Amino acid sequence: MENFRKPNLNKPRYRVPRKSVHDKDFLKALREKYPHLKKYKPSEIANIIRTFNREKVVDTIVNTREGVDLNQGMGRIFIGSCHLVQKENIDFGKSIKYGIKVMHKNWTTDGQLGKIFYTNSNVKYRIEDSTLWIFKPARLFKRLVAKIFPENWKLYVEVNGKDYVSSYHKAPKVKKDKVVSDEYNEFE
Repeated sequence: MENFRKPNLNKPRYRVPRKSVHDKDFLKALREKYPHLKKYKPSEIANIIRTFNREKVVDTIVNTREGVDLNQGMGRIFIGSCHLVQKENIDFGKSIKYGIKVMHKNWTTDGQLGKIFYTNSNVKYRIEDSTLWIFKPARLFKRLVAKIFPENWKLYVEVNGKDYVSSYHKAPKVKKDKVVSDEYNEFE
């Protein structure tokens, strides 16, 4: 067994400054495009956006296998299960408690990990500079996936580490009209 040293939580930390989606520039542009939103406070507009994202988008992603195609061809988000790639998946809470290195083994999901995938390479209309975009899920979304994944881990798409994520996009099935009768035989 390997010893585990407790990290020093009092050391100085550096955080990258982040820009909020609901800042003054966004609200100004939104109110110019939709003048009827001027009667709402910024907190109310932000609450409407968050509610839509939590209740509609996130619930659909979590409860369906295919995930969600975002509006206006911005991409696709889905939950996939994949095998543990890194060799050490340390459980820091238990390692600090016992003083030895304790590993996560994911026994409840047969060693599968749940990950949130985003791709914008297989959309109908390509958007300029789409390669510069990234998707960072909110903490509540990540925690919801961590809570639900062990219960329904077989529901989600199994992703191979060697394939492109965009190859897991399934086009919607179109029902074909039956033009030829059952009695027709092309070899007679």
